Amino acid sequence: MRENASFNNLIVYQKAKGLTVKISKYFSKYKLPKTQEFIILQLLRAVSSIAANIAEGYGRYYDKSYRQFLSIARGSSFEVECWLDIILELNIFDGKIINSFVEENHQIAKILTTMMKNLERKVQS
Repeated sequence: MRENASFNNLIVYQKAKGLTVKISKYFSKYKLPKTQEFIILQLLRAVSSIAANIAEGYGRYYDKSYRQFLSIARGSSFEVECWLDIILELNIFDGKIINSFVEENHQIAKILTTMMKNLERKVQS
């Protein structure tokens, strides 16, 4: 159980929120055909889900529930990687920028994995 702190203070939340903002700002300047717009919308849905699930899980009363939401956030992170991989293959956008999003997303996934393992140990003890 988490008391007297805020999910806003979590590094992983700050990174996930930051990545959402960066991706949103980057793609907002493009007018795209419907098929490509769909891919970007799916990416935005997935990346925003990471921070949202971290926040929602943090608000849960029990560590087991929190871990489940971190797991969902991690799944969303993997979905983000899928969409970014597709975007790279389309070769329409700056690959250097997209790869920087991929790297930030990898950092988030690693942190989430560590948090989940730590919570699992805590729940089991």
